[in-house]
Amino acid sequence: MLLANTLKYIIPLIVAISLILIVAIIIAVIKNKNKNHVKVDEDFINNIVSDLGGKDNIKNVLVDNARLKIEVNNLDNIAADKLHEKSPSGVFITGNYIKLLFKYDSQLIKREIERVTRG
Repeated sequence: MLLANTLKYIIPLIVAISLILIVAIIIAVIKNKNKNHVKVDEDFINNIVSDLGGKDNIKNVLVDNARLKIEVNNLDNIAADKLHEKSPSGVFITGNYIKLLFKYDSQLIKREIERVTRG
């Protein structure tokens, strides 16, 4: 009888604690995901465009998975050392393509670079 009364209180308590933990995990995941989508300011974009040799040197901007893939007209015009500072996760150069991995949203950076170079 004592065991039945104890279980009557323990089971709802375990369920409540489990639900609280699940909600806390979901909130943590959402907050962490939003940290990766930091707002990119105008100076950041202008510096990237400058490091890529200016808007006349940028031929095409793509997003390949999470990487920003930029085709340039002339590799000699880029400041690879400055790009490495802004993209410590990696700068990869293949042919006339430069692939950059940022902690920011690559789609947003792509749109902003296109706005600066086309506008």
